[in-house]
Amino acid sequence: MLQSIREKTSGWIAVVILGLVILTMAFFGIESYVVGGVETYAAKIEGPAKFLGYGGQEREISTAEFRERFDRVRQQERTAMGEAFDPTSFESLQKKREILDQLVDEALLGLVAEKEGLVLPKSAVQKEIMGIQAFQMAGRFDPKQYQLVLGAQNMTPLQFEKLISADLIQRMLPEELMASSFVSDAELDAYLRSSRQTRDIRIIELPPVLPAMTPPTEAQIKAWYDGHLASYRSPEQVAIEYVELNAAAMPVDTVADEANLRERYESVKARYGTVEQRIASHILVKVDEKATAAQIAAAQAKATDLAAKARAPGADFAALARANSDDVGSKDAGGDLGPVEKGVFGDEFDKVFFAMEPGQVSNPVRLADGFHIVQYRERVAGNAKPFEEVRAELEAEMLESERERIFNDVAGQLVDRIFDDPTALAPAAKALNLPVQRTGLFSATTGEGIAALPQVRKAAFADAQKTERQVSDPIEIGSNHTVVVHVIDHRPAAALPMASIRDRIINDINSDRIAQATKQAAEQLLARAKKGETLDAIAASIGRTVIDLPGLQRQAPNPQLQLAADNAFRQPRPVAGKARPVSLVTAGPNQFLLSEVVAVKDGDLSTLDAKTRADLKKQFAQMRGAVDARAFVQALRKQYKITVAEDRL
Repeated sequence: MLQSIREKTSGWIAVVILGLVILTMAFFGIESYVVGGVETYAAKIEGPAKFLGYGGQEREISTAEFRERFDRVRQQERTAMGEAFDPTSFESLQKKREILDQLVDEALLGLVAEKEGLVLPKSAVQKEIMGIQAFQMAGRFDPKQYQLVLGAQNMTPLQFEKLISADLIQRMLPEELMASSFVSDAELDAYLRSSRQTRDIRIIELPPVLPAMTPPTEAQIKAWYDGHLASYRSPEQVAIEYVELNAAAMPVDTVADEANLRERYESVKARYGTVEQRIASHILVKVDEKATAAQIAAAQAKATDLAAKARAPGADFAALARANSDDVGSKDAGGDLGPVEKGVFGDEFDKVFFAMEPGQVSNPVRLADGFHIVQYRERVAGNAKPFEEVRAELEAEMLESERERIFNDVAGQLVDRIFDDPTALAPAAKALNLPVQRTGLFSATTGEGIAALPQVRKAAFADAQKTERQVSDPIEIGSNHTVVVHVIDHRPAAALPMASIRDRIINDINSDRIAQATKQAAEQLLARAKKGETLDAIAASIGRTVIDLPGLQRQAPNPQLQLAADNAFRQPRPVAGKARPVSLVTAGPNQFLLSEVVAVKDGDLSTLDAKTRADLKKQFAQMRGAVDARAFVQALRKQYKITVAEDRL
């Protein structure tokens, strides 16, 4: 058999097969035959194929990328909404898809920009970065602040510049679409005439009608009950047991240590006034990462020589820095670093600088980027409040920090124990000496005590808790304040016995009779008006007065008038020689208005000055551009294949 295969693959067939195998490996690599791929994306975007089904654009949005954006949006909404923020609702699949869709749209724009070869000049990226407020001091870009902020985010300038460049490129296409959109004068005029239009109307407030009430028969009561069963049901209810953790209520045995308090005071001293500042300048002799030993020695010798010159009597350190420093950020300013705090430039720098006296110049200090000659220019005395004055505040903060630490520790232990047995809360609570509390029955819409919180009710009625009786994840109900719940009773919605709600049914029947009679009477009055009877005559026949509402705008001053306005602006214009448009407006339960449009006055464009007109035109063009940009992204979604892994969100 093997010989037969060998013979059949020894000619041109073998060449073709081998060629296909090599081509496949060129695209996929031999690893795909050895190691099974594990998909980790949240979404994958694939462009049209270029060659033999391969080579098209592709972009994956990782689960880590999605989670980073999700957490950022969650923090933004929590800050904006405060106590109204519902973390359970935020975790919904709908919200996750909404945020993922934003990432997909951004990725699509990035792929198109890549395809079209769009490149931003470095100056545009630098301009964007210099305009970011977080990198500014006294309203101007500060290189040291830039480095400090990026360092806190564990990010290098190169990485940040790439992010900004990608963001600007993604925004470029939509912004170009928006910039190219325009609105003609005729379109603007038509919009303004319509949006500023007013209407003169007349209305009659129709009275409710009270028909002759005969007690409903048992058959009528039964028929009404059977026909409205959905209205006569007890709501679905649950009862829960729960454990509440609140950092503010955590017992603290720790006594604030005097040394720790003083250490804390020194670290936050700037809060209580101005702290002592050390003003520094420096000269940098740069050393490349790949420098040889000889190059390093040469740089050190140059730095040593510069340090000696800087110490010479009458030396001008700023002039030396301008002439010799390799630090482009401070060179033109004579090497000025401004106030220097510990930790900004690293331990080696701090060890030297904070042991110096004002006026001294250091020996060369070796840091990652080269040799630094540091001048301690001056000390600026601080005027912070003394320790004794703020001791009580510091002690309260320290105790609060300790409570928060205990809270996080207990919360973590509780979650771990619940993980071991997710269907029982009491054992975990007992092991941690935490009280278990209980509620009475409550519905998905109302509750008392802890059940009055919507996020608690939502968690309690989730299938995992209500049906599977699992303990919930911690529910955030305040700052460092959480609760975990466990459903202990579930009552499905059920029909209420007719006998128990007989009076309620009779009231509903009578209310319906009034509603039907009132509606029928209103429709009869409308029919009379449409046959040509005047509103004044109709009003007189029912003991009412016609109300004139001249100059009614699209936005009315109160809800009832808004209903009348909405209806009036849906009606046709009155035509001379023909009956005016009349209509019926439902203003509330058993409340109707008979409305007549008397006149329509288009918006007056003569009152618009040139600037207002230009601003409106620009605003409408931007609105149209935004619609065009959205349509562009939607069109891209049809051209690219988008795969979403909802189970990984």
